[in-house]
Amino acid sequence: MLRFFIALAFFTPLAFSAQVSIGLRAQAEVEAGVVRLGQIADIKGDAELSKKISQIEVGRVAEPGRKTRVTERAVKDFFIKSVATTSQVNFNGAKFCDVIARAGLLSADSLKVLILKEVRTKMPANLQEGKDWIFEAPKAKGNIATPENGGSVLITLSPQFSARGQEMATVQILDNSRIISKHTVPFIIRRFENVAELRGTIRKGEVVSAENVDMVWQETTFQKRKILTNANDAIGRSSIRTIKDGELLTDNSLMTRYAVNEGKPVKLFAKIGSAVVQTNAIAQKNAYKGQTILVRNIDSGREISATVSDTGEAWVN
Repeated sequence: MLRFFIALAFFTPLAFSAQVSIGLRAQAEVEAGVVRLGQIADIKGDAELSKKISQIEVGRVAEPGRKTRVTERAVKDFFIKSVATTSQVNFNGAKFCDVIARAGLLSADSLKVLILKEVRTKMPANLQEGKDWIFEAPKAKGNIATPENGGSVLITLSPQFSARGQEMATVQILDNSRIISKHTVPFIIRRFENVAELRGTIRKGEVVSAENVDMVWQETTFQKRKILTNANDAIGRSSIRTIKDGELLTDNSLMTRYAVNEGKPVKLFAKIGSAVVQTNAIAQKNAYKGQTILVRNIDSGREISATVSDTGEAWVN
């Protein structure tokens, strides 16, 4: 009989110790921060022990949208030992749980709206959206994780923003004032302008006349050459090469316009002491700005050496 009571005394604590079953979920969504076992597992059994096990910290997801993985082995071999023995716990769920921090989502369309809003503040005021320029962001990212509460989106454009062609925006997701993610988003500013187009063909050395120029509305987004956007910038200039009908007129396809023309009037300036006097003269040859030529003083008929300073102007040397 004594042996019976000794054996009963030995086995009773084990037989009547608190028991808990833990069913780890395959996936769980939690608030950003500390992950507790009760958030990612179904815990049943002894109420007091279940409460303690539920509060065990098993990981952390610091930011909205971020993920971590909690394994059954880690819970069993490490975390659970702080409050229970292995004999008190039975695991009957998934072998691991993928945990993600709960987040809002910023769609690609919403992101485009935010970037466009910033672009509008940087575009020249004389350009009309939808006519002179069009915004496109075909590679805008979608479903960017944001905090469900208290989050904000900060859009900044590149310091090299040129209001034309390929551009770049930096998108920062903030949780209050803390940056939780950063994204680079490419976009395009398509530009449209009136440009000078040649009507008919002109050969090398021939002069462009008003009848040779049509102004047409075209996209110039990725045009690398300096296309003329004013007919007067082409009229009167000689062609450097043969230009075919329908070609856009560029600055480097035409000779630079002379600042003064042979036989044409020139305003002639001279400095005498601290005073500047002006008279009229006739250019004796064609010349560009910066060139020195002879001009004939209209009043005296004397030829004077002068340096061309601007269109129709020269200074006595």
